[in-house]
Amino acid sequence: MTEPQITQESEEPASLRTLLVENLAVSALIFALLEIWRPLYFLTDDNLNGGYPLFTEIGRRLASGKSPFISDYLFGGNYPLLDDSTFFLWHPAYLLASLLANTPAHFLILDVVAFFFLMLATAGFVHLAWFLRRELGLKLSDARLMLYALSFNYSMIVLTTGSSWLNFLGDHSALPWLALGILQTSWRRGLGLVTLFSLHHVLGGHLAVTISDSICLSFFAVGIAFYRRSLLPLFSWFAGYALAIVILLPLLIPAWQGFSDAPRAEGLTIVTMSKFAVPAKLFPASYFLGTFSALLPFHYGFGMTQIVYSSAFVSCAAAWSLIPALISRARWRFLEIFCLGFALVLAVMIIRPVWVSEIMLRLPLLKSMRWPFREILQFQFFLHLFLVLRPLGGSLRFQRLTTFVGLFIFLFPLPLLEAPTFDTMRIDRELVLSGGVQDYWDKVRPLVGPDGCIAAVGDLHRIGPKWRRIPFSLLGAYNYPILAQVRSVTGYSATAPRDRLYVQIPPPVSVGLYSPGQMEEILRERPNTKCIVLESVQPLRIVLHSGAGPDIDLTPFIPMAKFPKAREGIPVE
Repeated sequence: MTEPQITQESEEPASLRTLLVENLAVSALIFALLEIWRPLYFLTDDNLNGGYPLFTEIGRRLASGKSPFISDYLFGGNYPLLDDSTFFLWHPAYLLASLLANTPAHFLILDVVAFFFLMLATAGFVHLAWFLRRELGLKLSDARLMLYALSFNYSMIVLTTGSSWLNFLGDHSALPWLALGILQTSWRRGLGLVTLFSLHHVLGGHLAVTISDSICLSFFAVGIAFYRRSLLPLFSWFAGYALAIVILLPLLIPAWQGFSDAPRAEGLTIVTMSKFAVPAKLFPASYFLGTFSALLPFHYGFGMTQIVYSSAFVSCAAAWSLIPALISRARWRFLEIFCLGFALVLAVMIIRPVWVSEIMLRLPLLKSMRWPFREILQFQFFLHLFLVLRPLGGSLRFQRLTTFVGLFIFLFPLPLLEAPTFDTMRIDRELVLSGGVQDYWDKVRPLVGPDGCIAAVGDLHRIGPKWRRIPFSLLGAYNYPILAQVRSVTGYSATAPRDRLYVQIPPPVSVGLYSPGQMEEILRERPNTKCIVLESVQPLRIVLHSGAGPDIDLTPFIPMAKFPKAREGIPVE
């Protein structure tokens, strides 16, 4: 019986160097277009209220010759960042970019790191696809290789800006390199790649994602070892990873000890674990339509938030290429089945039915993981790897049509929709970028005093849906006290160790905003505390409460000239 004929684009394959230059150039161009569409693209949500202030302090301390592992402003000051796994960001790229903190380019810190990680991810996926094409004799054209590489790279844009911890890109850029190390036929090259990029993975990534990736790649190494009937993939992976962990033990031990003493280590409830899953009925639309769903008049009956954000999590430019890959009549090989099966298992983890949440709640570390971001990253990786491995079916015209449809659906909505993020933080972004935060705190800081410590207070439950109109940077919530250069009783962390807390009274919400009923209790425990209290949103009224003397109205200090709508609490359009 003859093999079915496979229709593929044919060309003389380019060298690895040529492919790298072309792919990196196009990837850099896409990054530049994103920055033109929305300058400082990554300065939204958690990146704005958590990451940017933190890197600003780290950069200033480095420039002044101080240790970057201490915060002068969070949790009462002198807070050891090494003990808090939320702040585990010690990759050289972060540290070098943070040195921009004392320069006019300080707002670019996050975008510089993002650019480096995205270029690294592009180079890694191109290396991996080129290696597989050469070793397995794949009929993969240079143009389609570029499509898959860029699709994998920029499928993570929504996740990075939406969630919005930049260090997800650290994990994203490590995956293709680590898989390449596992696939090597030379133990030296395999061990070297895994060790080097495990160091990058741990130092540059989100620790929860890093742990999940490591579990995932362990199964991948087992599958490759079975496929090759060789122990080399297992040796490269486990020996290289172990070597990296040993090198990093001085950083990992305090982070692990701190996490063990944090409330998050006790795990989440089944309600919380299930709350952030992507609904099963949304998954097909989210993969094939992504943010394009928001432009349709009927939205498939889902809420706008689900369509714009949850659906976009699993969309990618190469999504529609899955159709010709699945209808191909070519013989299925083990690696194709393995990668597709891996992606399907991860899809179930993203949908996260109740029984999956129940299993996670009974496993160490996994019981503390809320959003399915890890599974989304891994799903994208193994699905793109499957596309690299699987020959396409159908006519050449059909293959090109699916490619065009995928690219159109992925790209067309971008200029028509807002930046894909859970929260653009319009008010705080405007205040930070305009210098309004600095002007405001220059007036408020003397009222706090050099030895004072602030606590942000506001009743989010009473405010309700209007909470997005709150200028958190003027209250000193999240990590904004760093920018204000005032000490805060708390900080924006899910893994702050109990024995490192300045006050033993936890805020009811993770943004570091205490409820009004907690004010007197805080003042009894820490009398030098000044409470920055949000009394109302419309009109906006902020007061300083110290427990000694009358409250001081801070509303006149709001920078109206640079932020004319702030008094009414109306978001900047």
